[in-house]
Amino acid sequence: MNELTDLLLNKPIGEVVLDGLLFLVFAIHLTFVLTMIGTAILGFYFFIETWWGGKLKERRWDKEILQTFLAHKSLAVVIGVGALLLIQVGYTIPFFTSVSLFAPFWMLIIGLLIVSFIFFDALAHRIYTHHYLHLTAGVVALGCLLIVPGIFVAVLVSSENSGHWMSIINNGFRLSGALSTHWVFRYLHIIGAAVVLGAVFHYFFSTRSSDTQGRKSTLLKWVVGGLLFQVAVGVFLYGSVPNTIDTITNIFLLLGILAALTLLWFSFFRVSKGRTLGTGLIIGLSLLILIPMLVGRQFIQDKGLKPLHAQTVATKAEYKNTLEPYVKPALARYQESFGVVYNNGSTIYNNSCAFCHGSEGKGKGKDAGDLTIPPEELINVRTTRDHLYKILVHGVDGTGMPYFAYFDKGKLEDLMRYLNENFDMLGALSPLPVTVSAEADKRAHEVFNQVCHHCHGPKDKVAEFSLGFKPAPTDFAVYNLQPKRAFEIITNGYPGTIMVNYGMLPEDVRWGLVKMVNDMFKKNAQPNTQGG
Repeated sequence: MNELTDLLLNKPIGEVVLDGLLFLVFAIHLTFVLTMIGTAILGFYFFIETWWGGKLKERRWDKEILQTFLAHKSLAVVIGVGALLLIQVGYTIPFFTSVSLFAPFWMLIIGLLIVSFIFFDALAHRIYTHHYLHLTAGVVALGCLLIVPGIFVAVLVSSENSGHWMSIINNGFRLSGALSTHWVFRYLHIIGAAVVLGAVFHYFFSTRSSDTQGRKSTLLKWVVGGLLFQVAVGVFLYGSVPNTIDTITNIFLLLGILAALTLLWFSFFRVSKGRTLGTGLIIGLSLLILIPMLVGRQFIQDKGLKPLHAQTVATKAEYKNTLEPYVKPALARYQESFGVVYNNGSTIYNNSCAFCHGSEGKGKGKDAGDLTIPPEELINVRTTRDHLYKILVHGVDGTGMPYFAYFDKGKLEDLMRYLNENFDMLGALSPLPVTVSAEADKRAHEVFNQVCHHCHGPKDKVAEFSLGFKPAPTDFAVYNLQPKRAFEIITNGYPGTIMVNYGMLPEDVRWGLVKMVNDMFKKNAQPNTQGG
């Protein structure tokens, strides 16, 4: 799979239509999610209030509220799938990268929702015969549910701030600094919005009782409290946004704030007078809060996502243009190979290896010059049977050496036999052509410990520092080169890799390094190296 071209496939619909669909579906999804969370908070609160007062009956207001939880959660989950699919298509690279950064937490969402839904269902539909058992169920259900938006917010914050991805990785896959502060206020703002939407929803759908006026008055207090909380948190949230907010975004945010203050004023005024709000007024003001805020949020999000997406699309196009001249010749060559029967090591090498490594194993194949990292001279390679098999099966990341896992073990064994018979790859290292003095040997050990071990490891294991390098630095315990070839690489470096030249070192010290790494191979690998 080619990650860049396969991930960034041409979209089936235009960017404008895709953005519109994403905004619409995400707005509907978020509305149901917030209403669901608000319902959970209200239901649990009224359960505590009733439980504390000792009024445990089968039919109560907290149960009426929680019984609507099923519909909210179902719609939130189903519509959420649509929102996720659209964001995967529209913002592939930032979304998948952010999900990967928080993969353990992302996968945890499934378990958290299952536990939360089951326990809330029990809290809504069972008779309370065990007070503390049901209290525990409520605490677990609400706790699990409130973790979920925190994970979603972390993924969104990460996806919108690609410049901080490396700092997130270096911080142990956690948000830090300004991003963590932004995450806290964004999460709290969502919880406040959930309380407001939950209270508004139940203002109309959970107040049909003999105490309608009392219930509506109670819910208006929740609306007031939620709005006050949102306004307070919103000030800090606005200040914590990592990117500069432009004028058009500020206009939409201001419209939402004015609508929120208007609803807050009416709600507070009516609550103080013991009165309620009309249906049209509260619904209209709620929409005037929600829609401008979502539009403003979309603008802020686009400012973080679109530049990266545009850059990756441009990189894809450039990459495709670079490869285009080679596609037809490669396909033609691939077609020619259909008539070849790959049933022995000689055939496999001559048709799959020689065009890079050369028929004589000197790294001078007809296609070798097209590679950024030149193919190795097989006649100078000495390795173990196990390591050679690993290279053939998995290839070498970052180089032109592909994997040959599509050949069965018998064919790979025959290929290894061919490589050993023709190039002595499983044989012993030749003696050094020079004598290394004790002083040069000592100095070589000092250079290795001061410089080389940062990549190759302190002794015979690749250092942790270099595990992400492609190709990885040589593990001298299982792979080495003939002395003259090793001396040449130490002197001139290896093109296309992180191995730079050390020609400035005295010649005897360079030969000391050759002796040192060859001794590592002889000590660790040579006794287990077998030909054939």
